[in-house]
Amino acid sequence: MKVDDYKLLVTLNEAKTLRQAAERLFISQPAVSQRLKSIEEEWGVEIFVRTKRELFVTGAGERIISHAHKVVENETLLKEYLLAHEGSVEGNLNIGVSSLIGSTILARILREYTALYPDVNVNIQVGSSPQISNDAADYHISITRGRQILNKENEVLFTDRHYFVAPKSLAGRDDSPVIEFFSEPIYIRLIERYFEERFNKKYEPQFSVDQIATCQALLLEGVGVTVLPEIVVKDFDAELFNIEEALVDDQPITRDTYISYDKNVEALPQVKAFITVVRSYINNFEMKTD
Repeated sequence: MKVDDYKLLVTLNEAKTLRQAAERLFISQPAVSQRLKSIEEEWGVEIFVRTKRELFVTGAGERIISHAHKVVENETLLKEYLLAHEGSVEGNLNIGVSSLIGSTILARILREYTALYPDVNVNIQVGSSPQISNDAADYHISITRGRQILNKENEVLFTDRHYFVAPKSLAGRDDSPVIEFFSEPIYIRLIERYFEERFNKKYEPQFSVDQIATCQALLLEGVGVTVLPEIVVKDFDAELFNIEEALVDDQPITRDTYISYDKNVEALPQVKAFITVVRSYINNFEMKTD
């Protein structure tokens, strides 16, 4: 049934006659009678007993009219809510981000976003870039590194260079353990070439980690050396670490970070607002500078 049909039942119950109900609804009495007949046929029960003087509600009609009151009331409340919140940003936002982004800038972006839009419920999935890309259909927005996501709008947020990071406590050692951060093969091959060109020995990582936080913890404990993107390197203390840019054939190793989404999803206010906050944050974000 349509909401207007429920409104008709409520009006009939209050007016008690077809004529008065028709006057309140600004429609003809025959139209009211025909609509009531159709409603009763749909429910399969008689809702009103018609007499010459007034309408009397049947037992089944009492239950149906009670339900009708709730439908009409809920619609009124919903309309009032929508009017009061017209233009507001709310609802659910599902985002998938690479582990590197999740452990670096995501918290600061969300702090700004939730401060501006406290009525949005944010659901976050953190994983490797390939994982997030494969599951991109599950998210309103994905932030990944390395490659664009097919059939999505892809925007480069930033391109970071890479740096060799070694604790100064390991200075002078040529057997320092190498830590490898899990990533795509093509990216790892560039790091392998850097190590072999720079140190003139085979690249043999002793530690392989899939979380950047683990890699950072190992470095802080002086366990080994590694190559990291500048989004991470900027947080290392130059007094405790030797840091140099990683070059291959005298060219920097670079990697793009993308924000990806369906164009039609951008029409959702909470999605559009998040993209705007991310862009603003990145524009003010300072990478490592030498």
